[in-house]
Amino acid sequence: MPAPEAGAPFVEYVKEELRKRTVRMAHAPGKTSATCDKDTVKPVRDATITCTVTYEGLKVVWPVRFTGKPGFGGMGDGYEARPSTGLLTRAGVHTYWWGNHRDEDGGGDMRCDSMPRIWKAPLNQKTKYRCTYFAPKASVTDADMWITDNIVATEDGPRGR
Repeated sequence: MPAPEAGAPFVEYVKEELRKRTVRMAHAPGKTSATCDKDTVKPVRDATITCTVTYEGLKVVWPVRFTGKPGFGGMGDGYEARPSTGLLTRAGVHTYWWGNHRDEDGGGDMRCDSMPRIWKAPLNQKTKYRCTYFAPKASVTDADMWITDNIVATEDGPRGR
């Protein structure tokens, strides 16, 4: 994602940050673009804009509220933004599970449900998709176990519960 040019309107910096946050949520690189309902905004306390980030064709709306606290340039341009929906990718889910469970005490056998390449999901709620991994000697009796987690969309990427 190219950074905004020097002297670009402040909204361009917000769009860049929201694009990065959307990619982090997907946990996989992808083509993004962003638009906002205003081309300019004065980042004063309680000012608002609504931005939409498109990731691989799916739209995520980000309502933005400026806090008046220090932000980008150490000035009063801080803001809060929470996406309207979660965004998950098959590649992101597989990367997360493999990165977190591949060396589970000698384990590494993992399986995930068949899932779409990319989809929207409510934030912080279990989806209908699951991943399972093998954990040798995981129980209190030292027995091997298959552990299954439901996939959850968070702002920081996929998680299991």
